[in-house]
Amino acid sequence: MVNTKKVMLIKPALETDAVMDPIRTCSYLGMWFLASKLKQEGHHVRYLDEVVRNEGLSKQKLFTRKLEGEKVTETDMKNSVDEYLKQKREDYNNLSAHEFVEKYSAFSSDSITRTMVRTGNSLEETLREVEKEGPDVVGIPLIATANYKPATELARRIKERLPNTKIVFGGQHITAEAEKFLADNPYVDQVVTGDAINVITDIVDGKIKDKVVHGRFQNMDRFPMLNPEILEETGYPLNPTYTYPTQGRKSVDFMFSKGCFRHCDFCVAGSQKGNHVTETEYSRLDKQLEIFKNAGIEELVIQDDAFLHDPKHRKEYLPKILSLMKKYGMYWQNNGGVEFEAIDDFVTEELINYNKSGEGRVTSLYVPFNPRTWNKEASASKSMSERYHRNLENLKRLREEGGIYIFTSAIIGTPEQTREMFDEELATDRKLIQEGYIDAALCLSATMLPGTRWFETNGHNIVNKRDYAGYSLFTTHHRTEHLEPKEIEEMMITWTKELDDVQKTYHWGTAFPNSK
Repeated sequence: MVNTKKVMLIKPALETDAVMDPIRTCSYLGMWFLASKLKQEGHHVRYLDEVVRNEGLSKQKLFTRKLEGEKVTETDMKNSVDEYLKQKREDYNNLSAHEFVEKYSAFSSDSITRTMVRTGNSLEETLREVEKEGPDVVGIPLIATANYKPATELARRIKERLPNTKIVFGGQHITAEAEKFLADNPYVDQVVTGDAINVITDIVDGKIKDKVVHGRFQNMDRFPMLNPEILEETGYPLNPTYTYPTQGRKSVDFMFSKGCFRHCDFCVAGSQKGNHVTETEYSRLDKQLEIFKNAGIEELVIQDDAFLHDPKHRKEYLPKILSLMKKYGMYWQNNGGVEFEAIDDFVTEELINYNKSGEGRVTSLYVPFNPRTWNKEASASKSMSERYHRNLENLKRLREEGGIYIFTSAIIGTPEQTREMFDEELATDRKLIQEGYIDAALCLSATMLPGTRWFETNGHNIVNKRDYAGYSLFTTHHRTEHLEPKEIEEMMITWTKELDDVQKTYHWGTAFPNSK
């Protein structure tokens, strides 16, 4: 007989750089899996997304965060977020990239000062909801170092008010720095590294008492069916801010597989110990899509890190996946990234055919030209488009024959990148857009994320490791052998301004969208 426990899994409000960061409303798949498993086992589970629950997106507040060594000072700002963003947009349109960065840069000679925006329910609102529930266990994900401060502050305040509630953390940052995190946050009872799905029940039941619990990498057959009822309370918007437009269709994040076959220097997914590609078995996938369809879900936002990972395998795998999604009339888009090397003639025909008949369409594909081991000191988009020119032609076919929005990204400020490499990358992507191969090329910051090889080899160049907002993929927080932080910021603004006249972007991919 199950000893029923009250469990709350909480995604905290966001605190993001108001200049460079878009607001992203995505659900956390890991939390959804954990909640589904615990609910299936008879526990009382609530999943609170404080960014969107109870109209959280409409609750925004500006403040400045100044870092001088170990000292952190936060000051509320009087103007509204809308006023600030309007002025920022006017300056973006009217100033040169250099002038814009001189006005808005986070970096000065002796400190870092960011204009921040807090999005979501206030800390007091969240605490009231937690106190009302009186949970036995609270789980808080720290899947991104960027949200370290609101996540840890929430945990500290919960422990003050409910000292008998067990507080558990997991996620990317925890996996990278478990012992340090516990030392810095003694009010946290336990942390889980890797996948928590195999240990969460024993943690909730109190059978595992270790402070650091190693979940390790788990195959997809260890994960439960996702229960859509769990997300209903969160109130995810019908127009999410982290996807290609869904036109009002009810959508959810989903992964057919997890893990990655690459071990890129900048990526967390490929750095996890024991990492490999593992997929959901076909009959289970059929059942999951049926559950989604019955819950009114019409569109999937695919977040796989290795959607088409093996040439021989995908000829068998892709048709089965597409026929299954067509069976349930699913619209879908890929946000996790489709291997450019995988866009061969076979894949192209399969995707175009998916859009020719029946209910459901593929609407958007993210095809990143990320640096590979063989082109680190060259323009990634130029070297890859030259090596795989046939695949480049297939991107054009997907756009023109399939009606699919195709976008890529560039990583700005990599350890090897020079200004000349940046200029070549920008010129290449502009040409690719103009000649109809892609719709847009976004720019991301070369963030030094804990747990990656970049953090190990270039982490010493992070200006201040307590600058948590700088760990976003859209903000700058480091220097390199070739570039200073303000130069990287200027290059990111230059990138977006230089492409504004040839591409159409949306608010999920950039803080400076040009969609109408």
